[in-house]
Amino acid sequence: MKKSIYAAMLSGIICPGSGQLWLGKKLLGWGFISVSVVCILVLMNQIISRAQVIAEQILAGNIGNDLGSIYAAVSNVALDTGSSSMATLTWIFLANWGLSIISAVWLGAQQDKQLQSESKTAEL
Repeated sequence: MKKSIYAAMLSGIICPGSGQLWLGKKLLGWGFISVSVVCILVLMNQIISRAQVIAEQILAGNIGNDLGSIYAAVSNVALDTGSSSMATLTWIFLANWGLSIISAVWLGAQQDKQLQSESKTAEL
C-alpha cells in the first residue's frame, strides 16, 4: 500500500495527525493532534456545563421529572443559536481533520515519489 493512502487512512480514521507521525513529520503531527484535543476538551466542557444547568433546573423543580420535559429542555439548549462558539469549535475541529488528511496524502505522495526515484537510481 502506498504511504500516501496509509497515512491518509491513519489521519482520517485514527486521529488527525497520526498519519503525519507515521510519516516522520512529528511537529506537524503533534500540531494536528493538539488542535484536535483542545477543540474536544473545550466542546466537552461546554456540553457538561449545559448539562449541569439542566440538571440543576430539574432538581429545583423548574423542569418536570418526566422524559418529555427533560427532552424538551435538552432540545431547547441544543437549538440555542445564541452561542456560536460551539459551532465555531466544531468547524475548526472538522477543518483540522480535513487538513490533516490532505496533508498526509500530500506528504505521503512526496515520500512515495522519492522512494520511486531512489529505486530507479539504484537499478541503473
